[in-house]
This record gives sequence, C-alpha cells and structure tokens, in this order.
Amino acid sequence: MKNICKYLEDPRFIQWVFSPEDELNEWWETFQTNNPLEKENILLAHGILHKFRTTDKVLSEDEKIILFAQILHQIEARQEAKNTRRVFTGLMKYAAVAILFFAIGALLFYQKNNFNPQFYTQEITEPVHSDEARLIRPGGENIILSGPNSRIEHHRDGQVIVNENVVGSSLPQNTVTPEMNQLVIPYGKTSEVTLPDGTRVFLNAGSRLIYPDFFSDKYREVFLTGEAFFDVKHDEKQPFMVQTTDIRMWVLGTQFNVSAYPTDNTIETVLLEGSVAIEKPKTFGLGKDEIILAPNQKASFKKEQNIFSVTDETDVDIYIAWTYGWLKYNRESLISVMRKVERFYNVEIHLPDNYPQDDKITGKLDLKESLKETMQILADASGTEFRILGNKVYVEKKLDKLFRKK
Repeated sequence: MKNICKYLEDPRFIQWVFSPEDELNEWWETFQTNNPLEKENILLAHGILHKFRTTDKVLSEDEKIILFAQILHQIEARQEAKNTRRVFTGLMKYAAVAILFFAIGALLFYQKNNFNPQFYTQEITEPVHSDEARLIRPGGENIILSGPNSRIEHHRDGQVIVNENVVGSSLPQNTVTPEMNQLVIPYGKTSEVTLPDGTRVFLNAGSRLIYPDFFSDKYREVFLTGEAFFDVKHDEKQPFMVQTTDIRMWVLGTQFNVSAYPTDNTIETVLLEGSVAIEKPKTFGLGKDEIILAPNQKASFKKEQNIFSVTDETDVDIYIAWTYGWLKYNRESLISVMRKVERFYNVEIHLPDNYPQDDKITGKLDLKESLKETMQILADASGTEFRILGNKVYVEKKLDKLFRKK
C-alpha cells in the first residue's frame, strides 16, 4: 500500500490520470516498461483516483461522501482479511493510503467542484500507532503535541494555540475554500480541541479529526474516525455535522459522544443534552434513513446489517467517563473492555484462542494507574492471569475457570 500511496501523492501521476497528454502517456508507458514490478501498483492507484471522478456526470456532495465511505469499506475489508489469529494485534493499522482517503473525504465536504489534486501537496502520514500526537496544518506542517493530554485552540481571528503556546495563524478568512487541519491522536494519548466556532471536541486514543480553519458554508462539517465527545456551540443558522465512514450526525447545539472506530462492527452515538439527527445514506438518489435521539438515548449502527437500533440509557456517564480519565463498564464483555484498555495504553493484548464472547464484567478503572495495576484489576475480576512483555500483554485463563461452563 505504501507503494500505491507514492503515486497518489505524485502530481505528475494525478495529472496523467485526470488530464492525459501525449508526453505524459509516453513518460508513464516508459516508466512501466522499465519498472515491470510497479505495474500492478500503478493500475490500482489509477483505479482509486478514478473513483473520485465519473465520466458521465458530476457527483453530488452526498454521492461523494457515500463513495468515499465505500472506498474505506474496501480498505477495511482487505485489512481485516489479514487478521487471522490475534484478537487485538494491529487494530487501526491503516496503510498511508487510507489516511490519505480520510483527508480527501473531509475535503469533499467543502469542495464545490470535482476532486482537487492540489490537496496531495500536503503531507500525509499514519501516526495513529506512533508515539506522537500531532496536528497536521494546511500545507503539511506537523506540530508535535507533547504529553499524554494535549489542548488545541482555534480562535476566530485565525490564531492557533497549542498547549498554551501560540503556534501560528490560519489563512485569511476571505479565501473561498477553507484549508483542512488533521488532528491525529495515537494510542496512549488523548486531546481536546476548540474549533473556530467555539465547539469543544475531546478525542480519545486512536482517533482522528479533520476540520477546516473556519466554517464558511451553511454547515459546520468535520470528519471523525475513532471516538470523540462533542460539546457543540449552538447556532441555528449553521448546523453542525459530524461525518464518519458510515453515518453522519446533525445538531444545532448539544452534547454527545460518538464511538466510530473503523475496526469496530458498531458505531455508537450517546446523547447527553439537546437533540441529534443521525442518518445513513442508502444509495445514490434513493434518500436516507434517519433517526432522532432524545437525551439519555443511545443509537447503535450495525455496519454489516446496515441497521439502527435505539436504547434508553440509565447511566450515560459510562460512555463519557474516558474524558475524565476513567473507564466504566456494566456487564460488558471482557474482550470489549480489553480493546479499550489496549487503545488507551498503546499496547497489544493477546487473549487465548476461542476466548468466550459472553464473559462479562462490571467495574471501573482509573486510567491514570499503570498498565500493570489496571491489568491486575481486570485479572481479578475475570479470573485470568497475565504477563506483560514490552508493549504486549498475554492473558491466560485460569484452569479452574476455564472449564467452569462445561
């Protein structure tokens, strides 16, 4: 995939795909003749770019978003096919080309014309599994966010403050199209960002938020992968929209939590205050499915079944406890809890083969404690033992518990 990405970032290749000329055709034919091992990558990259263009008509904004989600689904499927035996190893390991699509997806929300190749001049990386959180600014500037918890503020005058330090200013707001920012938070880190409209967003570990320097359109649109808590500034004239790979949420001003990790089978939206409309695109030109959440309700979207379900929640604090450094769970599967611990501590957790899916636990973890202390609490609650080797944790079921259900 990295070989594909280098073509997607090459302006000459993009020009050849979208505006072929005799000179370019000759150059790339010669290149393929001299580099026969690259032919497959070139064909695949060529096909990927063409997914953002149609020959018969210009795609609507809705169609572009749906198409973008379909491309991500294809990438996810290929990545999932490679995961065979380990339960938690390598979650969210997207190739650089997938991260490129994240940025393209957000760009499509703001571009009124067809896909703009100029975006490829920005630096695209895959730091989700790195040790560094970062803010990727327009033009490709990477600002490293030190510490386990970072804070970014975007002011209306264009000033950008990171951890109380001024790092620069946004482009003038008289530009037609705002530039994109990418806030990338790897496993083991969290972040809080204040958007230009005053909306506050808390990003959990292993998440990415793409947002503009300023909101110039009739909607305030952002793109999310991972988990985030939104405290949206009220504005009736400019609704706020959160786009994920599968669904999108519309609000005026409210508080809600979204968990939309690409490798999870379910997207969960929990509403604390206000109201939120959640919709899933059905298919081009055939309308949308939409539900409206009331406070203390949770919407679950099953990706494989393509269906919504809504439940009343008596304790919504379970879903936002992570913003305070806690992990709460009530009769939740140990596998699900381990996945969250893995993301927060940036480790790989290995469970025994055929570990029971219905092994549920209830409790609360202080995520400020060490990994060893956290794992000991889970081991005591679940009747397991564990070994920590570097950034890998091996969980073993105790023999007296292993056969208790037989």
